[in-house]
Amino acid sequence: MSFLDDMIDKVSEEGTQHEDDVSPQGHRQLDAILNEMLGDCGDMSGAMVSANDGRALAERLQSGLDKHRFAAMSSALLALSDNVIRETHGGNIKNVLIQSDDGNVFILHAGSGLLLTVFCHPDANLGLSLAHANKGAADIAALNLRTDT
Repeated sequence: MSFLDDMIDKVSEEGTQHEDDVSPQGHRQLDAILNEMLGDCGDMSGAMVSANDGRALAERLQSGLDKHRFAAMSSALLALSDNVIRETHGGNIKNVLIQSDDGNVFILHAGSGLLLTVFCHPDANLGLSLAHANKGAADIAALNLRTDT
């Protein structure tokens, strides 16, 4: 296994120990936002909210996907992207887009200490999907959830 795989495994294992870091009401609010976002945009196949440190907080993922692994990877990708932009004096990052033959992934900041990862179908309208993802991220940010441990 590579160093990166080892680190992702370590962070995802630690994430399983902090699943109760958000109140039940906070979980219901996050679930409602994810359900609304996915219901309003048929181009999305799944979504998750996680903390910047890689803890999964809420998700609507395809079966077989490990929420803790995806939370850790999303956190790492967004943090790395933030650093690239900071180093190049490019302002604040808005989102990360990963395109593949089998689908697309958006990763966005969703308020202080939170991020939203959205999975889209391969033929998705990316502009429409990003608009829904931005609204979802803004709705999550407005919750002002505490995610510190």
